[in-house]
Amino acid sequence: MSKPVEIPGKFGFGTMSMTWKPTPPSFDQSIQTLDFVTSHPEFATKLLNGGEFYGPDDLNLKLLQQFLAQSSPNLNKELVISIKGAFDLNKMQPDGSKEYIAKSVKNVASYFPKAEGRPTLIYEAARVDPKVPYEDTISYIKEFVDDGTIDGISLSEVGVNSIQKALKVAPISCVELELSLFSQEVIDTGILAELSKHQIPLIAYSPLCRGILTDSAVENAESFLDGVNDFRSHLDKFQPDIFKHNFPALKALYDFAHDVKKTTLESLALFWILKISGQKNFRGIEQVTRVLPIPSGSTKQRVQANFGSIVELTDDDLVAIDKIFKEHPIKGLRYNAQVEGTLFG
Repeated sequence: MSKPVEIPGKFGFGTMSMTWKPTPPSFDQSIQTLDFVTSHPEFATKLLNGGEFYGPDDLNLKLLQQFLAQSSPNLNKELVISIKGAFDLNKMQPDGSKEYIAKSVKNVASYFPKAEGRPTLIYEAARVDPKVPYEDTISYIKEFVDDGTIDGISLSEVGVNSIQKALKVAPISCVELELSLFSQEVIDTGILAELSKHQIPLIAYSPLCRGILTDSAVENAESFLDGVNDFRSHLDKFQPDIFKHNFPALKALYDFAHDVKKTTLESLALFWILKISGQKNFRGIEQVTRVLPIPSGSTKQRVQANFGSIVELTDDDLVAIDKIFKEHPIKGLRYNAQVEGTLFG
């Protein structure tokens, strides 16, 4: 049986915002940012996360392909690229059938042909297809690991049962789920405990809660939602009444970041996740598995703001942060009532 891919580093980098937005940045700008984030001497990340459906006409795959073409083969060999697929945008639903998996994996792999200097390629079905037994979907993907088309399998938006089913079929390299100070469901539902039992790395997407956990959101609170003109406008936490309800917690976190830790809210949010990673005796978990946050950023300046203010958090800091949420409980689903049933499949 093949082995899971080893996921390098403390951080990953998400590329969705580079191609899946009303007006994406230019390829030149995004490639400069990708070069910066993968080669920076202090916080270089070697895990890039993308999606087959992150933009029209395979736009995300084309961006990553062009980046690799302009990058050095030596750097490319060090990279792990994880791509989500198996999601039918025409029907807006996952498709875990043998035919669709084959079509999707072959399409993704065509942008990363086997050659000297190809990154390690991981494929993940974006959601659990309720019409197909999950073991079958994973077995279809495993066929392409066995024949060398891809190098490993990740899971996405899965619950405990699906994780257990997948592990019976194939080694799992990592699992991508949402985790942030404002979205701690993977902890509360036992998913983090299950991953920790098997020491499968958790890839934490939206670690800044899609831009809410930022200095800018606090400092420009009155106008923050006015600048949201993408899919986030349909999400619970971006609704004016819910944002207003959650603002006291947000402001308390901002104050803690600046007044106590002398850092930004972005850094507090990211390093809270890194503090959890590998933590012993955390909320009933003997030893937490590795957790890699994957922030994004369309410019070098944005990346620098996210990664650049390294802060060490203590156990007492975790207690203080938990106290903020006890005093200011937040509300709002991760997405919204319409799609909640597609999560943690």
